[in-house]
Amino acid sequence: MSGRHVAIFCDFDGTVSERDVGYHLFHHFSGGRNDALLPDWKAGRLSTRDCLRLEAEMVRAAPADILAFLEDYDLDPTFPRFVEFCRERGVPLVILSEGMDFYIKRLLGKHGLGGLTVFSNIGHFENGGLRIEFPYRTRTCEGCGNCKATRIAEYRAQVEGDCRTIFIGDGYSDACAAGEADEVFAKKDLQKYCDAEGIAYTAFTDFDDVISRLVRRGFPAKG
Repeated sequence: MSGRHVAIFCDFDGTVSERDVGYHLFHHFSGGRNDALLPDWKAGRLSTRDCLRLEAEMVRAAPADILAFLEDYDLDPTFPRFVEFCRERGVPLVILSEGMDFYIKRLLGKHGLGGLTVFSNIGHFENGGLRIEFPYRTRTCEGCGNCKATRIAEYRAQVEGDCRTIFIGDGYSDACAAGEADEVFAKKDLQKYCDAEGIAYTAFTDFDDVISRLVRRGFPAKG
């Protein structure tokens, strides 16, 4: 792995965060009605974009209540160490999420990580609820709101020379990225997806696990 440009892309909900913030937010403020959408979404009968839009329409809550709800959520405690690990080696780390900007920025900011590059959907507090905007929607992928494979491909196209991309994730919304990245770290539903689709991956539990595996594979030394 040494001698090559390396970039790491990472899912947020359930990967960087300890729990899936978006799911629990929709579940809580919809009274659990969002759960009825998930079987069709996981089966591919409902796009991620349409699922998120319908979930947002179910939310009835004041902005202050939604922000107060977020106080019970936090990052994986090993993630700040991983950020420092990447920074010491000059390796770009990019957050790719189908979640919403307001809670991603809030949780990253709690740990002084607000400077990380994040591509996500945008959540607007409107009319006693939520509306989701998809600024990174792409015509080449009708299933995603923010296609993670497209973001990875865009990055690779902008880099001169040989570039190795690594993706870290945990869910079905990471499926496109798993097919695009050169190397995949997977757990939970993403691990099941990779098994079903025959996509090579490395299983992991937390970011300390990712660090140890990357070091053993000759990850770039400290700059």
